[in-house]
Amino acid sequence: MFEPQTINRDDPRTLAPLDRLVIAYLALPLFIFLIGWFEWWAAAVLVACSAYALRPMLANWAGPCGPRFTAQQIFIALSVGCVWTTLGGTDHIFYANSDWHVRDAVLHDLVVSHWPVGYGLHDGRETMLRAPLGYYLPAAVIGKLTTLSVAHVALLAWTTVGTVLFLLQVISLAGSNPGAALLAVTVIVFFSGADIAGNLLDNGPRFRSQWYLPMHLEWWAGSYQYSSITTQLFWVPNHALAGWLTIGLLYRCNSQTGLDWLLPILIVAAALWSPLTALGLVPFVAFRAARGIFAGDTLRLLHPRIWLPALTVGLAVAAYLTLAVGSVPRGTTVAALTSGDGVMSIARLLQFFVLEAGLIGFSVLLIRRSAELMIALGVLAVLPALSFGPANDLVMRASIPALTVVAIGAFLALLEKTPQPKLHRKKIFLAGILSAGAMTPIAEMARAVMLPAWQINFTATLIGATCDGFAPHYVAELGEQEILHLLRKPSRVALGPLGPESCRDPASEILWRRYPF
Repeated sequence: MFEPQTINRDDPRTLAPLDRLVIAYLALPLFIFLIGWFEWWAAAVLVACSAYALRPMLANWAGPCGPRFTAQQIFIALSVGCVWTTLGGTDHIFYANSDWHVRDAVLHDLVVSHWPVGYGLHDGRETMLRAPLGYYLPAAVIGKLTTLSVAHVALLAWTTVGTVLFLLQVISLAGSNPGAALLAVTVIVFFSGADIAGNLLDNGPRFRSQWYLPMHLEWWAGSYQYSSITTQLFWVPNHALAGWLTIGLLYRCNSQTGLDWLLPILIVAAALWSPLTALGLVPFVAFRAARGIFAGDTLRLLHPRIWLPALTVGLAVAAYLTLAVGSVPRGTTVAALTSGDGVMSIARLLQFFVLEAGLIGFSVLLIRRSAELMIALGVLAVLPALSFGPANDLVMRASIPALTVVAIGAFLALLEKTPQPKLHRKKIFLAGILSAGAMTPIAEMARAVMLPAWQINFTATLIGATCDGFAPHYVAELGEQEILHLLRKPSRVALGPLGPESCRDPASEILWRRYPF
């Protein structure tokens, strides 16, 4: 299913301009992070390793350009990407969901404080902002050179660029047909599992009596959710963009391109955007590498010069991302399967998988066979048995790459030429399932336009926004960790106003005031 582009097969380093732009977009925050967080001598080594690992991206600029985009395709990607991103709440032009309250505070701290950002003593230990920061860093740099207000505008522009690049990746799989481009953006924007069916089946009369159009539909299963593509953009673009774009690269580039040489450093770059999303990318990257190795044409990828620079940088990034990670909530839902309610737990997991991914995935497989889609379905079947993070973040974030594979697979299946009547009926069935799932992104967009926008708090720090708490998934208590010998000493940010005013979440207040259920 990962469709190859037209390339020069005599040069394994050839990459199309779109692919180079995507790789640069994913890797830029990595360089900013290394320079801003590490001692100069460590940063010099890590930046050099990163640059060496990315060198295939700069090779063979005179090579073929890959598929050309028509003016209509570019217009569709730009217009849909701009509107879709703006509706998501970045820069608060429209209503922003409650996650933005804390996200705004992270951007504030990155702009106003020297790096690395610290928050002083907690339980007698020095603290540091420890979070996947890739999404924020380019906008934070612009904010440091200008103002915090400009940084929020830059974050909107940065998000829009990533969204448009992803839409172009998907559109490029459709050839030059503008109708296919419209189908591509429609499937992506409105892709979701059948959350409305899950709510009706599990919550029945209560759901029908309390339902309102902007309702968030995706927590119907209770302990876990698979987010629609629009939900990912509106709530967690910091996690979504790296997963979308890396999967898009795998679809566009076959094993003869320089992408294979770049995959190790791209996984490292993706981890700085979202380590859980990067974890979800691993099965697809591993499958691609194994397929190439068994085919006998990519053994050169095992050479240390390919993976050693990325491994060096990856160990440093991983050491930062796992600082004091033991305090983050974790667990497993497997124990419930062996308890007295084991049968019901298994049935619930099966129901969740079928409604959220299974129906769509198997409908696609009936039209278009794909090993990658089968891997995606396997990942989505297993993830709910695990738990990590305060809101079971592992399930929500590690599922992003697999859900992207299913979404693009659904688009390609609908695009498939089907002269046989049986295949035509299968496409109609798939379209029906996708239409039922579209209720979720419609609800997300309805919330954006029906509820009023709320103002950014330009003074709240992360500590204030989390109600004077030191959230363990954002703040690490420092001790004797070896990585601290490489990192710069944290710079304590002025905590500023604390208490109810910084802690208040305007998004939730607006929602509950309008719909007090």
